[in-house]
Amino acid sequence: MGDSPFMRHSLYALHFLVENTHVPIEIGDVYTTTDPESLSSGLFQKLVGKDMTYYLGIVDLREGLKAIAKGFAGDDFEDDWCFISDASGELINRINGEYVITEAKEGKEISLEPQLFLEEEEARSRISFKEICHIPISLGGCDAEIIFII
Repeated sequence: MGDSPFMRHSLYALHFLVENTHVPIEIGDVYTTTDPESLSSGLFQKLVGKDMTYYLGIVDLREGLKAIAKGFAGDDFEDDWCFISDASGELINRINGEYVITEAKEGKEISLEPQLFLEEEEARSRISFKEICHIPISLGGCDAEIIFII
């Protein structure tokens, strides 16, 4: 990732999660791979700019998406998957939307496509990429990853 838009975006996403989910977050070892098998089910949003196109995703490893949604929405909704999906979708829209606004202030135009929840196999077949950057996070014993698909 280096000193790139992805580095700025990942720092922005992590800061946003810490400030807005009200759940203690631990960050694991960041790694990159070209292995499509590393993609899991999750919520993905495509960002398109003049010099770049990439996806930001939040993938669910062990109840992580539920913990993120619950912390962000401030509601204990048990296992209502519709609510989890809606709250997570709003969260990813806020992260990416505010990032796009910040970049626009520097003259960079980035557009957002609607977010998609994709199952593991669908993510692997629909998203083309050169590299995947995984940022593992743990939220009160629940695991997820923020991923950049470049």
